[in-house]
Amino acid sequence: MGRGLAQAMARAGLQVHAYEPLQDSQKNSVSDISLVENLEEIVAVLTPPRRVLMMITAGDPVDMIIDQLKPLLSEGDIVLDGGNSNFHDTDRRVLSFAAQSIYYLGVGISGGEQGAQEGASIMVGGNEDAFELTRDIFESIAAKADDGRRCYAYLGPGGAGHFIKMVHNGIEYAVLQVIAEAWHLLRGLAGLKNAEIAKVFLEWNNANCGAYLLENAALVLKTRDIEGGEFLLDLIDDAAAQTGTGRWLVAEAMELGVPVPCIAEAVAARSLSSWKGAREVLQTPRENTIEMEDEGLVAAIGDALLGSIVCAYAQGFAMISQARTKFSWPVNGNTVARIWRNGCIIQSRLLDTIGGAYDLNPDLAILLQDETVSEITDAADEGWRDTVAAAALAGLPAPAMASALAYFDALKSPRLWTALTQGQRDLFGAHTYRRIDRVGNFHTDWLAEC
Repeated sequence: MGRGLAQAMARAGLQVHAYEPLQDSQKNSVSDISLVENLEEIVAVLTPPRRVLMMITAGDPVDMIIDQLKPLLSEGDIVLDGGNSNFHDTDRRVLSFAAQSIYYLGVGISGGEQGAQEGASIMVGGNEDAFELTRDIFESIAAKADDGRRCYAYLGPGGAGHFIKMVHNGIEYAVLQVIAEAWHLLRGLAGLKNAEIAKVFLEWNNANCGAYLLENAALVLKTRDIEGGEFLLDLIDDAAAQTGTGRWLVAEAMELGVPVPCIAEAVAARSLSSWKGAREVLQTPRENTIEMEDEGLVAAIGDALLGSIVCAYAQGFAMISQARTKFSWPVNGNTVARIWRNGCIIQSRLLDTIGGAYDLNPDLAILLQDETVSEITDAADEGWRDTVAAAALAGLPAPAMASALAYFDALKSPRLWTALTQGQRDLFGAHTYRRIDRVGNFHTDWLAEC
């Protein structure tokens, strides 16, 4: 991805010097890009204030390069971290560089190899003056939306950009999972083949989502193995790994007190899939006990998919709203929706609706409170329930879809189960409880009262 971004900057007329510490620079020469042998040479050829973009695997490798780079830089230079760094690490690095009067920007970049070549979605955090001094870089690599606006924005100080990228990746986890569940149910319940499911996905995409991931899924479903001729998907191992950003989001959601069950189930689903030994021991063939008209079942699964995707976005944007309050960031839902419209992995027509919701109400706490968004989930309600029920009765797991429906129902329920939970906590731990008819905290001697 770093190579693609370097090429995009060079095509835009920027003078680019590149260093690949793990590559032979002579074997990987690229036209219009000057490849150098070490970091010292990078710093020497750049004109102050220097602008250095790092595309490095998150974690220790970033700190390792920073340790080598920092002594070479001067006051006013700007370092841009374009990897998937944890936003807490970015906060720490911003302060460390600031002690030497050097700017450090945490830059979330989404789009993969294609985005690097054709335009990515760019989420920038750090010093705003440094952002302005690097705006031409973002202009050169950011995708254009249909209205011609570039898909990048300054989102706040410190690790704000990497926080929003973490949220993006969490939503990506969930959307990938519910699409995979839809494929699984279309096969297991409706009996469709891969090519048929690809056609269904494209029809849904044209009608509802306009989503990059749904379009990609159709392509994967249609692809055949070059050697054997069978569908390549049927030859892919079903044990998945994860890069860490999904886990980070779930942990941060707990810290912020924001429920993200659909995203959490998607993260857990990848971990569950990797338990191959236990799955092989416990696997039990099941017969489909559901009797529904195929056409109605297919449509119902489509409703479940759409409703679940909306809930995934709602949970992600709730994280952004809460972080905006906690960290006093200027980021808002409208801006994030705008820069996610093109270039990024979760781009979708739904983001136009989401952006409109936050345009009407910048302080919207839960996306489902918006009337237009609520109309989408309400329309999906019946088919969504039929799908989750059919999957459960047939023994086909659909954890993210079911979790999204529970989230949807909980938000719409006038009274939840937590009253009993609070009563029990007071009984065994004297934790107290609040009442709906009086102000204050109360404790009951439950054993005496009963």
